[in-house]
Amino acid sequence: MKQEEISAFNKLKEAIILVSAEDLKQAIRECLQEHFNDVQTSPKQDELIGTSEACKILGCCSRTMQRYRDLKVFPFKRVGPHKALYFRSDIEAFRDSNLIRR
Repeated sequence: MKQEEISAFNKLKEAIILVSAEDLKQAIRECLQEHFNDVQTSPKQDELIGTSEACKILGCCSRTMQRYRDLKVFPFKRVGPHKALYFRSDIEAFRDSNLIRR
């Protein structure tokens, strides 16, 4: 390796910070919560949930959730190509708005 490459490599090594998996999850959660502030109209911040949890709350299947996303029924955020996250309060408000009768 050239001296320049070695120097760049050493700088990169110094910049790498080791974090625990739980710290990384918390940091990602906080970033998503901040990003959702633009989408969320309610001042109350609550937990983010995935499609399967939202389906359990609403009593619907994942295809119905896809239809709701397509119709923009409530805000959601894509994480990667296949994961969507929702605020629990949005899902519960939708359930409680008498659109879904159980």
